[in-house]
Amino acid sequence: MKSIHQRIWVAALPFQAKRDDEGHAEVTLAYAIRLLELEQGDADVVIPAIILHDTGWSSLSREERMSIFASTATAENKRAVRLRHEEAGAEIAATILSAQGYPARLTEEIVEIISGHDTRPGFLSQNDGLTRDADKLWRFSATGFEADVARYAIPPQTRITALADLICKPDFFYCESARHIAREELALRNQGLEPVPDDTTHAFGVVPPSVPAP
Repeated sequence: MKSIHQRIWVAALPFQAKRDDEGHAEVTLAYAIRLLELEQGDADVVIPAIILHDTGWSSLSREERMSIFASTATAENKRAVRLRHEEAGAEIAATILSAQGYPARLTEEIVEIISGHDTRPGFLSQNDGLTRDADKLWRFSATGFEADVARYAIPPQTRITALADLICKPDFFYCESARHIAREELALRNQGLEPVPDDTTHAFGVVPPSVPAP
């Protein structure tokens, strides 16, 4: 990654992994880089957007941010919580990008993507679509799958069925490349296999900026 993106990564670290989803930033970043290679989006928008997209969860209490996984949570309540995290994330992203001297034009697009990445119907642009596809692919990864089975307290096969339905859901994914990756990952989950023995990000040749490359 570019040095400016590495600095954004480091600045965002204190705001990451607030929902028992350790590795979310690393995994979604890896998917974003892979999608950029396949779809030719703007890395100067997509990379910062995916790094910063979930920082807003840090502004909510643990009770709030984990409430969406409760079996009793209504769609209305889930949306309200997600909207709060999007709003907070947009503010955090704007602050971090400003502190790094990131170009205003790019910052504006990144903040707009983050402000609706979980709740906005449709896609604003290719950059928006690729960012959100990378985020959605998390749930298909080995790390994300295990996290969701634990957080929702459901059998693995139940989760596999739900994920299969999402792949077929109209407008869930922006691009066919993401659907293809999702099918590949789901096949591995269904077989009880791991794409790599330890770190999903290494499967795509990506090492988090905070970790020295081997």
